[in-house]
Amino acid sequence: MDEFVAAVVQLRIRLPQDREELEQHLVRFVRLAQTKRARLLVFPQFTGLMAAALVVKGRGAGLLKQADRARRSNASFWTRTQAKLAGGAAGVLGADFGRALEGTLLQQPDLLWESYASLFSDIARYHGMVVVAGTGYLADPSDRAVRHVAGVFGPDGSLLGAQSAVTLAHDEHPMVEAAPTWQAIQTPLGRLGVLIGSDMLYPEAGRILAYGGAEMLVGLGATAEAVQYHRQRLGLLARAEDNQVYGALSFAVGYNPFTSGDAEPYLGRSLIAAPASMTPRYSGVMVEMGTDSTEGLITAEWSFRSLHEQWQRDHAPLRSRMPLEHTGPTLAAIYGRRLALEPALEANAALAALPEPSAPTAGDTAPAVAGETEPSTSVDEIEERP
Repeated sequence: MDEFVAAVVQLRIRLPQDREELEQHLVRFVRLAQTKRARLLVFPQFTGLMAAALVVKGRGAGLLKQADRARRSNASFWTRTQAKLAGGAAGVLGADFGRALEGTLLQQPDLLWESYASLFSDIARYHGMVVVAGTGYLADPSDRAVRHVAGVFGPDGSLLGAQSAVTLAHDEHPMVEAAPTWQAIQTPLGRLGVLIGSDMLYPEAGRILAYGGAEMLVGLGATAEAVQYHRQRLGLLARAEDNQVYGALSFAVGYNPFTSGDAEPYLGRSLIAAPASMTPRYSGVMVEMGTDSTEGLITAEWSFRSLHEQWQRDHAPLRSRMPLEHTGPTLAAIYGRRLALEPALEANAALAALPEPSAPTAGDTAPAVAGETEPSTSVDEIEERP
């Protein structure tokens, strides 16, 4: 499709009591997107955990749901009082949502996936949109491994594809596995790539997706740290500019319902992006939420015809004439070592510090044998030395 409206939801994460409550929480944004004629709808990181909350069992999870109700502005005095007590009890018991979720993932992974997929499949089908459903901890449909997964659903309700986080957060559970790579997902609107959390920070992620044909990069975020919010924002804008594609970034906002204590709230200003040359003041931002703490929805029209025309007339041919004759061999050699930047520099420094072999003197060197060479020292050998 050459032109369509993309919509991004900025959302508070809740622990609903039942599916009807969750549908009401989400569908108000879907209906608003419909009034804007949106064909693509993006939900933020951890939206899928709200669907998981419908099937996660255990006293601790129940207490957290009650505590979640206390924080809502429309809760009655009695509800707030009960929920405040429940939140305190959850803290005393050491109960958290993650522990209950872990048990359900181990015992009933199919139940979790069904709760997630059926909810967003119904939303996509009923409203005729492509929906990026936000993330949850689920059994990856590709190989059943537990991952941090985002599903993409088509207007007919079918699962078009799923992308899991490749770079995991430092505090994610040991049972959560990283995805092997990023893959562009074919949709009726075009090919898109999904970047979850810290995945947005790496140029390689956007480039792999662009080589896979993605013309849209969708970032999903949920962070309580201002520095991480700004890094993810700048990362998504850079990935869109690096590859001359459209971008959408959806953030979760408000209190964190997965903790029983007074954790810092999620924050972020969701945005819709395009190459800098196609945006006002060359900022790369088409539209952006006005605050980093309230819910809302933003929309913008994407035109692939305009995007492709920009590729052709761009004076800086970022897609058509990359300096691959210089960068290709160098990066292939560097990346082939499978070392991050700091370990690679340390290995190079260790190699440079090795003493130069002394020059042989007459009488103490055996005659060279044809074809014999001195053994080389590899990076791996350097790293293994005590």
